[in-house]
Order: sequence, then C-alpha cells, then structure tokens
Amino acid sequence: MNNGYKYIFGGFLLVLIDINIGRFDLLPDVLGYYFVFVGLGYLYAKTDFGVFRIARFLSVSMICVSILDVVTGMLGWIQIGDFFNYAVMIVGWLSELLLVVYIYQGMTVHMTMLEEATLSHQFGSELKRYAVIQGLSLLVMSFSLNMPKEGSGVYLFVLMAVSIIMHIRLLINLNAAKKLFETLEVELMEES
Repeated sequence: MNNGYKYIFGGFLLVLIDINIGRFDLLPDVLGYYFVFVGLGYLYAKTDFGVFRIARFLSVSMICVSILDVVTGMLGWIQIGDFFNYAVMIVGWLSELLLVVYIYQGMTVHMTMLEEATLSHQFGSELKRYAVIQGLSLLVMSFSLNMPKEGSGVYLFVLMAVSIIMHIRLLINLNAAKKLFETLEVELMEES
C-alpha cells in the first residue's frame, strides 16, 4: 500500500512545483494528477474504501481541468473569454478541494483500521483544517471578479500563499503515511 501513498505524494509534489520557460510548463499539473490517479487506484484496490474511489474520480476531473489549462494557457490553441477561464479556475479549485478532502478521509479511515490512533487523529484534524481554510479561500476567490482592481492583487497573493501552505501540509501528511508503510514493509521483511 505504500506505493499508493508514494504516487499521491509525488503527484501533489509535481502539482506544487511549477517550472516555466516562457509559457511552457516543464512539469504540467496533468502529470501530477495522473500520479495521484494511479496512487488512488492502488489504494482503492488494496483497501476497498469508497472514499478512494470517489477521490480517484475527482482526480480525473483535475486531469481534465489541467489538460484544458495546457491547451488554453500554455499552448494557446484555444482562446476563451475571461468568464469561461474564471469558471474553469473555480471548478478546478472546487474539484481539488473535494479531492484532497476525500484523500484525507481515506487516510483517516485507513489509519483507524491499522490502529494508528495518532495518525488517524492527525489526519482527521488536518481534514477539517484543510476543508475550512480552502473552502473559505474558494469563497473569497469566487467573489474576486467583483473586487476593485486596485486591491485585488493583494487578495490573490494571500490566497495563493494560503494554498501553497495547505499543499505543503498535505505533502507532510502524505509523507507520514508513506513512512509508516515503509516501516511496516521493513518489519514484514524482517519477520520473513
């Protein structure tokens, strides 16, 4: 099961890192969300937790949003209006919010099943924190079109900083799950 958490960790790390040359992103988000999709498939196959299946579906929606972002932004193949671009951005944020919430739910249930009370409590608390903070950020973002132009840059900068911090926290928690399974695998190998 460790492989599932490794893929999800690597996928979100790729999503967080943006290396651009002009308009070309060397690490497009679609690649990261594909790794998340693969990791969730692996976890669902091993645990049969429905939340991982739902999260996997949401990762497909993020792959589609990322492809649209590549086609419109990076490649410039399709020119769309500001409103449509804004709507796609909001759908992407909402899909990612739900994706991470379901991943945290799955991780919490998984740790509870393994009787890892500390990690289960940690992931459950982080689930609530992530949902509230990112939900409020999404709410503020949805009203950003109505904000005056002269102050909107500060709002967007703060939202971006909050999003980065929450993604780093997600990576830290995924790393904790990944390390737990590395330890369990070593223990199983030593017993054999």
